[in-house]
Amino acid sequence: MKNEQVINRMVAERDKSEPTFSLRENMKHLLPRFFWSTSVVLMAGMTALKAPAQDWRPAPAYDKALAANVLERSVFFLPLYGAVYPAKFEVMLKEMPNIRGVVIHNHGCGGQWGWETHVAQFYYREGFAVIAPEFVTRPGNKLGCPGGSPEESLRRGGERFREGIYTARNPARLSARGDDIAQVIKWLQTITRLPIILSGHSEGCRTVYFWDRAEPQVKGGICHKQSLHANYEHLWKWDTKLPMWSSNEDEDPWAQGSKAQPAVGFERKFTDRPENLTSYRHWGNSHDPLVRPDEVASLRAWLAKHIPASASSSKSGLMYEDKLPSIQERLQARPALR
Repeated sequence: MKNEQVINRMVAERDKSEPTFSLRENMKHLLPRFFWSTSVVLMAGMTALKAPAQDWRPAPAYDKALAANVLERSVFFLPLYGAVYPAKFEVMLKEMPNIRGVVIHNHGCGGQWGWETHVAQFYYREGFAVIAPEFVTRPGNKLGCPGGSPEESLRRGGERFREGIYTARNPARLSARGDDIAQVIKWLQTITRLPIILSGHSEGCRTVYFWDRAEPQVKGGICHKQSLHANYEHLWKWDTKLPMWSSNEDEDPWAQGSKAQPAVGFERKFTDRPENLTSYRHWGNSHDPLVRPDEVASLRAWLAKHIPASASSSKSGLMYEDKLPSIQERLQARPALR
């Protein structure tokens, strides 16, 4: 009965504040499972809290040559159209007016799920084209957090952490993910000079802040729901001359957050350039990206500041059928992208 009273009080307190995208409605179902899963990850991770920085741990799945087929492992989105196939993306990216830029969005430790579509929908509705590569389908690769439930994923993610190969703590893994990004950028540079933003959720966020390849077309980074706990300090390579937006919730178990020690943000990395970091933080334990209205508003404002929308009308007046011959030609000439 005591637990039920606690849950009801937390729901009532949350009702007084801004509503979430969907978490509020499910609070009573999620909280009991969250209390259990948080205790699991905290107990499992006690020894990991003092773990030293990890050395490079190679694996065949991290071979740079395997980045060659990243476009075949990617999902593409365009403003107005939503999810599209590569040939359509390539033609329409050059034909559609008012596209603000291209976002390369990187998934978390579990591969691509529904959250990648949720985040991509936000970006393309803001006028950005989006490419979402899936890293884990490289030959021989593994998930960073396998499991059939949040609890199992947390537990087995801890196992992968200690193993040190198929985990975001391994520099070799994030370097390989960077190879995928570099291959996508190389392709984009053949078809557009639009600004590029690197985005990532969870392990994908760590992929973003590990990036240090000095591509002039990359104009900023977006990190959804991940921290810079001491176990991951050795992975930070982001050039703080480039702006970054990040989000965290204090007690997010995936970001090693707790009530006593909230998830660690990136502020200390931007000490010399604090104006280049926009950090959204909220009390709570959600690891899900873009679930709070003020979180969405914060990212929207950041995008407006760094990649402003065109002042012209958003109505394209584009006749799609006029572009079909170009798409048909590409499909005939190149049945598979390499």
